[in-house]
Amino acid sequence: MSDLLLLGGIALCLISVLVAVVQLLRTQPPRAAAILLVLGIAAIFAAAYLSPQPFTLEQIPQAWARVTGGTTTP
Repeated sequence: MSDLLLLGGIALCLISVLVAVVQLLRTQPPRAAAILLVLGIAAIFAAAYLSPQPFTLEQIPQAWARVTGGTTTP
């Protein structure tokens, strides 16, 4: 569950950057981008709360491999 929350939170944060750029180019306030960013950060914090061990950067590809059923290189 924490893998899904971690990857979902990262995806929401990345999407929020794209949405912010689009909304600023259209001269709109980036409200949707701010909401997506807050949801992404909340998902990452929820994943950290549910995980039995602290997160490191190496865990992101490992979480992707566990979710997709692939393998990672050492």
